[in-house]
Formats: sequence, C-alpha cells, structure tokens
Amino acid sequence: MTEPTAVDNDLAPTSRRRFLREGGALVGRQGTIATPKPVRTVGSFWPYAPTLFDYIRRAMPQNAPQSLDNDDVYAVSAYILNLNGLLAADATLDAKTLYAIRMPNRNMFVGDPRPDVKTPACMTGC
Repeated sequence: MTEPTAVDNDLAPTSRRRFLREGGALVGRQGTIATPKPVRTVGSFWPYAPTLFDYIRRAMPQNAPQSLDNDDVYAVSAYILNLNGLLAADATLDAKTLYAIRMPNRNMFVGDPRPDVKTPACMTGC
C-alpha cells in the first residue's frame, strides 16, 4: 500500500466525514489564541502534529474508538493538516513527516486557564 496523501480520496473517506462532523472546530483561526476570544482549532491551538494523530487514533470515530488502522489515521490526519494549510495536498504522511510538521502554536502553547485546573505555568526549561 502507498503512503496516504492529504487528498487521497481512496483512504478513509467515511472516517474523514465522521471526524469532521463530530470534531467541532478543526480548521483555521491561526493567531486567535492570544486574543480575548481565542478559537481553539488544530491549526491555531495544538502545539504538536503527532497529538492530532494520537487523538484520532484513540478517539475516532466516536461510535467505535480505536477502530481505524494506522493508514486511515494518517489519512485523516493529513486531511486535517491540509485543511489548516500545514501540509501540501500531494504530501505523504508517516511518522517521520508528521513529526517534522511545525505547528503555528508550537512556541506559544499556554496551560489551561480554567480556575478549577491547578497547573502551574512553565516559564523556564519547559
């Protein structure tokens, strides 16, 4: 089997549609995290691309978590990253290329600001 690309319509089309339907806001809004009304999407909030793969692998589809094989998870990940302008449409995605993707919020990730979460902010040596 060839490596999945971001727009490979033969891999996991049903999984992609289900992910998009269940996943909420996944695309765009880069640059909003530091604003008074941040919008947390894959493209604006997530600091590392492999966490997208991990989330999809563990949680999707919602009605049958962990039922996608790795090729399907890479295909869905590539599709979401492409929609966010982080992966070319003809790019292939595997463990090495996924790790190499630089997410827009990589150097600006902040802790959970909710008052009920007791996580100290990391200021040095993080």
